[in-house]
Amino acid sequence: MANKIKIIRVPISTPTLLPHTTTNCYLIGNEKESLLVDAGYDQQDTRIELERAIKVNGLATPNSIILTHSHPDHAPGVRQLLDWSPIVYCHHLEGQATLAAISPWDNLSFLNDEDIIRIADEEITIIHAPGHTAGHLNLYIRSKQVLIAGDNIVAEGTSWIGPPDGDMTDYFQTLNRLKQLRLSKIGPGHGKWVLNPYDHIEFVLNRRLYRENQIISLLKKHNQLTAVNLTQMIYDKLPHPSVFEVAKRTTEAHLIKLMKEGSVSLHDSLYFIRS
Repeated sequence: MANKIKIIRVPISTPTLLPHTTTNCYLIGNEKESLLVDAGYDQQDTRIELERAIKVNGLATPNSIILTHSHPDHAPGVRQLLDWSPIVYCHHLEGQATLAAISPWDNLSFLNDEDIIRIADEEITIIHAPGHTAGHLNLYIRSKQVLIAGDNIVAEGTSWIGPPDGDMTDYFQTLNRLKQLRLSKIGPGHGKWVLNPYDHIEFVLNRRLYRENQIISLLKKHNQLTAVNLTQMIYDKLPHPSVFEVAKRTTEAHLIKLMKEGSVSLHDSLYFIRS
């Protein structure tokens, strides 16, 4: 059918975190109507790669851009696309950070959990999927059993989750919710299509639980440790020293979750098992 919807992953080189070197944007639609999910980094390559993908796949120029979240490798590329005069969408919890990321563009619309948008006669369900950020959005194309997951899922390894934007308790809840969807594949924020969606979500959950158990074991062994101490012990083989800061934030997110649950306490930057 000429009007059949296409879902096109467009990896664009960005200064993101190793081992990834590209950020995924997604084009959804057909020759009559399309939308863009995430706009990448604010650089000319963003526009060049998106326009090439639009032309090669015979898609209409998007009139809407949905931003999964406001981070600099996902949102500021809107500035490269202002002549599209797009409607730019995000979750309201991401509004202020998104406006800062895409300025001078200042016209935002908000999407909420379970909102339905229609593109090229297809229904797309919006999922408020907090974890990586408080206002993180995912998109679910039910007819294709496809989830566009932003940075809640990455193709290699796991995404970092941590303050000030991220919340580990929310992240566990989001992953468990995503597992309930009927999925054939996941479009991650970074890397290739994930073709084993349930195994991959389970891998991420297990990795987070493994790190949590490491933290508890280390605190029991050493009595009290700082977040830096814990990160150095847990992440002894990072792909690059630049990743240490987000590894530390992920450790802190686990510690915050454990404090909420009442198993860990904090005093003078030292964490310890609550007796």
